[in-house]
Amino acid sequence: APRAGEQPYCVSWRMSGTRSRWTRSGCTRIGGDALRSVCACTHFSTFAILMATHAVAESSALTVVTYVGLSVSLVCLFLAIVTFLLCRSLWSVSVTLHLQLSICLFA
Repeated sequence: APRAGEQPYCVSWRMSGTRSRWTRSGCTRIGGDALRSVCACTHFSTFAILMATHAVAESSALTVVTYVGLSVSLVCLFLAIVTFLLCRSLWSVSVTLHLQLSICLFA
């Protein structure tokens, strides 16, 4: 159970060059009680719940990387969907499954 003044934070491990650190960017504590925490994160990584007695500094670099990566992924998925739809000569069950997967990932 947290002691007075302690606050549980949902964090993920961030590697930046030769330095690594825990960051709250992309993870929030959405519920729980004194013994449990429920976290929601917007990316895949190594996660933990840390107890802090003071505010944790935020970094915007991970947010920029996340949005750039998301944008590039959506453009590539759109191009894949268009390619699958236009290449009717290669139509097969495999292409149909890849098309459906691409549409689901894009959505």
